[in-house]
Amino acid sequence: MRDVTIADWNKFGATIKAERARLALSQHELAARAGVSRSWLAKLEAGHRGAEFEQILRLLDALGLSLVLRSGATAPAADGPSATAHRVGQDFDAMRELMDKRQHSAEIRRRAWSAGRHKPARSDHG
Repeated sequence: MRDVTIADWNKFGATIKAERARLALSQHELAARAGVSRSWLAKLEAGHRGAEFEQILRLLDALGLSLVLRSGATAPAADGPSATAHRVGQDFDAMRELMDKRQHSAEIRRRAWSAGRHKPARSDHG
């Protein structure tokens, strides 16, 4: 699942419901995995407020999800243009780092080859 910015209880509930559906789990199955009641899960998916944090953490764990907190300055809206630019920038930085490593390795091989090629021939005269 991609990163999702949760702005309110409705978004949280819809996200949980979508992930449950993606995993082809019924409310009953997910509730059992998370150790919560099916009615509690149904209310949460409907945007009901006031869920206990411990229950939310168990639910996220049952879905294979984790909770990540970021400052607003470093977390662009998950679906906005700045988020896309941010992801592209990260991908570009990773690609540049990989290319730099490969270029460095190629330079080392080139120098080693050149050093071996220009070594003075060993003399058998001793």
